[in-house]
Parts: sequence; structure tokens; C-alpha cells
Amino acid sequence: MVKLLLIIGAGGFIGAIFRYILSNLFLKWTILSIPTGTFIINVLGSLALGFIYGAKHFSEDQINFLSVGFMASFTTFSTFNYELHQLKKGGKSPHFLIYGASMYVTCIVASFWGYLWGSS
Repeated sequence: MVKLLLIIGAGGFIGAIFRYILSNLFLKWTILSIPTGTFIINVLGSLALGFIYGAKHFSEDQINFLSVGFMASFTTFSTFNYELHQLKKGGKSPHFLIYGASMYVTCIVASFWGYLWGSS
């Protein structure tokens, strides 16, 4: 059990650092007042997670490191929801709808593509 927690913790530590670095790189990028950093990170994470689960060559420890650890801290559902709330609160209802719908649809499609890519 301790080994599993260390594997997940290491993945989470690295994933959080990667998210922080990428978030800062994309901080000034916005399209239609939509925070693109969170969008890009979540789409990349969905694609990668689909690939991880589609591929059959990862060990259980690698899956735990990559999915439960790295991807869980790399992607950011709470930040996405906070950003949605800020858009709605700021009176940007069209942006709220575009951002919310595009994030969900794009991430679902990316995870399917990743799964197909990983299983091929």
C-alpha cells in the first residue's frame, strides 16, 4: 500500500508542476475571453488518459502513476468550473456557454481519439 501511495504521489507531484508551467505559458492566451490554458491542459490530459487506457502495454504501477497521479493533478476540473463561474458572474453568458460546451465536447472527443490511438 505504501508503494502505491508513493507512486501516485510522485505522479501527482510531477503533474502539478507540469500544469503550473503550462498554465503560466498560456496565461496571456485568450480566445473570446476564454481561458485557453485550462482548455489546452484538459484536452491534452483527456487525450493522454485515453491513450493510457487504450494501450495494453502499461503495467499497473505505470497506470497508477500516469492516470491516478500525473493526469489527475495535471488536468484541472476545479479550475475549469471556477473559470465558468467567473464568466457567468462577469455577465459573459455567451462565453460561459461556449467555454463550457466546448470543453466537455472536446475533452470527450480527445479521450476517444486517445483511446483509439493507444489501442491501435
